[in-house]
Amino acid sequence: MNILVSPLSGGTFYFRSDSTLIRALTDFYIPDYVEDVSAIPVLCFRSERSGKAVREEFVPRYLGPFSCGILLKASISSDTVAEADRIFVENALDYSTVIPYELIPVDKLPGSISASKPFVLKINGIEKSKIENCPDMHELSRRFAAISRYCSVRTGDMLAYELAPPVHVNRNERLTAFFGTGGNISITVK
Repeated sequence: MNILVSPLSGGTFYFRSDSTLIRALTDFYIPDYVEDVSAIPVLCFRSERSGKAVREEFVPRYLGPFSCGILLKASISSDTVAEADRIFVENALDYSTVIPYELIPVDKLPGSISASKPFVLKINGIEKSKIENCPDMHELSRRFAAISRYCSVRTGDMLAYELAPPVHVNRNERLTAFFGTGGNISITVK
């Protein structure tokens, strides 16, 4: 299983290894070689079929159950990791892709994130990010097609769409996320 991430800031995609995926996490320990971490809110889908170079109009056939989640991304100093390895290491921390166990049927996607049911990320109870709009199927399809242009998407792969800029999380801070679909995430970064 791959985790393919469509970045908010542009670019086609990047990979996170399956060792980063965890469904329930209460404590995240920052490794010694990591300066700090950021949390990125994402909308994740499980791929229902395999394909390559999928045209936008066919993407809805591929998107299966979904959930909101969090990617924990590392910042690493140049003296601890070779520059050529930086991008991989920043995205490969074990247990840094947090997606709740319960995935929601894709037909419930419209209206799952809205002004009345936002995706809210808090640090120590203080709101740091609030997403009130779910990407529409056109946007999701465009981003999926961009990924599948360069690599095969297999049945069971997870597709994560970044929804907001990263939020810095310090050691000994509590990260919580609540989303309109009824899920929540709660992690202490240590």
